[in-house]
Amino acid sequence: MSLTVTNLVKTYGNGAKPALDHVNLVLQPAIYGLFGRNGAGKSTLLGLIANRLLPSDGMVMLDGANVRDNETAQGRIYLANETRPFLWPVRLSTLFRREERYYGGFDWGFCSRMLAEFGIAPGMMYGNLSLGQRQIVQLVAALCVPVDVLLLDEPVLGLDAANRQLFYRFLIESYVERPRTIVVSTHIIDEITHVVERAIILDRGRVVDEFAAETVGSRAAVLVGDENTVDDFIADAGLGVVAKERMGRLASVTVRGEIDANDLPEGIVASGLSLQDYVIAATGQSGNVAGDVADDPTPMTTNAGER
Repeated sequence: MSLTVTNLVKTYGNGAKPALDHVNLVLQPAIYGLFGRNGAGKSTLLGLIANRLLPSDGMVMLDGANVRDNETAQGRIYLANETRPFLWPVRLSTLFRREERYYGGFDWGFCSRMLAEFGIAPGMMYGNLSLGQRQIVQLVAALCVPVDVLLLDEPVLGLDAANRQLFYRFLIESYVERPRTIVVSTHIIDEITHVVERAIILDRGRVVDEFAAETVGSRAAVLVGDENTVDDFIADAGLGVVAKERMGRLASVTVRGEIDANDLPEGIVASGLSLQDYVIAATGQSGNVAGDVADDPTPMTTNAGER
């Protein structure tokens, strides 16, 4: 199974800056984390993949079929987000049966077990649930339909810490039982680091990096030391600059590339980055993180005293 996004563009209004700007991705069965700042284009990308939005240019292909023109392909994709139309005056069991009819199947055993652990009875009316419970019901439905591509847009929004952890456990269990392409868009990066296999970073409508999540520790680091010494080392080592911050004569520079601690000059301290730290650094500036041509290829530079 392969989902291919080719030169995908989405513009809202004439002359507006694209919400998505020539995005290219090839997604295989795996759990992907989709990360980026507010307005980066994450929800737009998911909506286009699911055919909820029409592209201004480009296409989405699922196993060679254009999703826009193929109802069979559309039925293999499920998008769970806050705008999914669930009718209020309906019992949960009826709601799930409707999903079963449309998607051609439903894992009732898994559904019952999840609802029980979340403390929700299947006979409850959807409209009587709290906001958090409605979110849980949507996630339960998403994990139980037999689709090949599952898109989860801010799935834990409104869930307390205990229910978030419970959802992550069920998500992993569901994927292990039936591997498929799952894309999770979220701002709570630290919590999902242990769940995602690959990371996609969007910034201002463009993919700035896509990589195996477990490699983040070896692909980026923060160097702190005298600015001239740090700059010289970066140039000599051929490292890519993601972000830079000045603190008087010192500089803290986030770089992309593998660093051997034995090669560091005296006075430079290097530390690894978490996935969340790398996402923040990669989306906090206009620079080139992974080979894409940005509007301004100069990395963001700030002076600590100017904040």
